[in-house]
Amino acid sequence: MRECDCAYCKNEKGFAFPPELLERIASGDVVIFAGAGISTENRAHCKTTLYEEIKHELAEERDLDFPSLMDAYCAQPDGRIKLIQKIKKRVDYFSSFRGFRVPMTRFHRAILPLYMITDIITTNWDNYFEEESGFTPFVYDQDIALLEGSRRRVIKIHGSLTNFGSIVATTSDYSSTFRRLTKGPLGAYVKNILSSKTIIYTGYSLRDSNYLRIAKTIAQMMGPFRRQSYFVSPNIDRDYLESTNLNIIPIETDGSFFFEQFRLHHKSSHQCIIDDSAFDDCHDLLLATNDLHHETADRYLSSRRPLLILALAYQDGLQDALMRIKDQRRSGEYYNAHHLHNLVRGYEMRVRQYRKESNHWDACYCRGYQNGLIYLLAGGGDVYPPPVELLFDKAIDTVPKAMRFPRNKLPKRVQTELSRLSKRVGQGPLIPEHIPYA
Repeated sequence: MRECDCAYCKNEKGFAFPPELLERIASGDVVIFAGAGISTENRAHCKTTLYEEIKHELAEERDLDFPSLMDAYCAQPDGRIKLIQKIKKRVDYFSSFRGFRVPMTRFHRAILPLYMITDIITTNWDNYFEEESGFTPFVYDQDIALLEGSRRRVIKIHGSLTNFGSIVATTSDYSSTFRRLTKGPLGAYVKNILSSKTIIYTGYSLRDSNYLRIAKTIAQMMGPFRRQSYFVSPNIDRDYLESTNLNIIPIETDGSFFFEQFRLHHKSSHQCIIDDSAFDDCHDLLLATNDLHHETADRYLSSRRPLLILALAYQDGLQDALMRIKDQRRSGEYYNAHHLHNLVRGYEMRVRQYRKESNHWDACYCRGYQNGLIYLLAGGGDVYPPPVELLFDKAIDTVPKAMRFPRNKLPKRVQTELSRLSKRVGQGPLIPEHIPYA
């Protein structure tokens, strides 16, 4: 493990993964509790914290706790409005500079490919989990009604900047939040995952009295069946940690580094997380496919060769797969090799069914889509899928071959379908396009 004292690496301390924790993360049986230390309130990322800014502005000499200081700030005329504006301005400023945003979202990018992690609880107001990792935010009790429709969830117990009225900052806010977490549906869900999953705390001081009361209550109720928790931080007050009586094992290192190391360890032992380089290669292939698609469309318009209709359908499928891989990358969905295997098998079944029905229009589209998935699953690289792949036992894998292939050599069922498709398109300046399936 390298040792470095620079601002970016000094907290990346060597550590040993507890074997049982590796197993729990890999199986998706963990919930991350993330505090502001992973993003906007980390001193390695910015000079001052929000607490320090407000304390300086108020010329406050006492060492008040966070909600009490916010009470003092909100006691000014229009104080609540000023506080929300100040929070938003601070986060917007950080987001507008890559020099701030990149390090402040390192943790979120580390979580992105770990598709097995589906639940995060956070006290953070920013939207980085949503924007960088594709998590769906849950802020209000009513949101729980849509729980099953979300693949990855971030429970924002202190509110969100997208809902100004939800922000929890003052003493009264904390009291209201405690009542809501104790009695409301959102709190019930939080308590359920805290009691049934392993908790990994990171970027969080564990000094939120509301949360500690709930966590300790759950721990008492579970008794000897309470799960082990872990506290990941580069600087740990072990005496305080032990005083919480929450059965927490400390791991002294940076939170982002911890999950990056898990990915490397998991990749070497399981080979089920797709490499980032494969996504970059898919993007390059998409650009090449777009150019080829334009060329094929031009040739179709100038020649009206019916066989190019199926070539265009194949390219539509390949394009749609590559575009969806690009657009959905931040959801984590396509980092899961097992999921990709299932998709490939599903499209193979569709291809066989459409061929059986002599429906080569849909079969070619599905083969193109399948080849885009296979390319990602194979890790990208220099071996591209064929630019054209027609499915009737003929070696037609390029546009020039499709242009030269004599119509009378086509199987009768293909000739029939091409005639039908040509009539549908007509002789106008239209290019056949296979839309994605609904």
